[in-house]
Amino acid sequence: MNPILAELESKKSSSIRKIIAYSLLIFVTILFAVYVGNVFFGSRSASVLYDLKEQKSALSNEVKKYQELNSALQKEYFELIGLDPDSYK
Repeated sequence: MNPILAELESKKSSSIRKIIAYSLLIFVTILFAVYVGNVFFGSRSASVLYDLKEQKSALSNEVKKYQELNSALQKEYFELIGLDPDSYK
């Protein structure tokens, strides 16, 4: 085979390999971008996690407030029952 043709053939296969490599690199980059976008903006994202932590904290504070209110009301209720001995059945 002519050396020039052999060199031309190797350049063709080399360019095909480069095209395949670049295509694969672009595909992997797109998949990674979609994954990162989903992590930051998806339904299981970091912002949703932080919002849920804030909501959990607010609900915990509300539960504590209602527990204190409940204990105060129970104390008042039992004091009222204790004042009226006829209320025992």
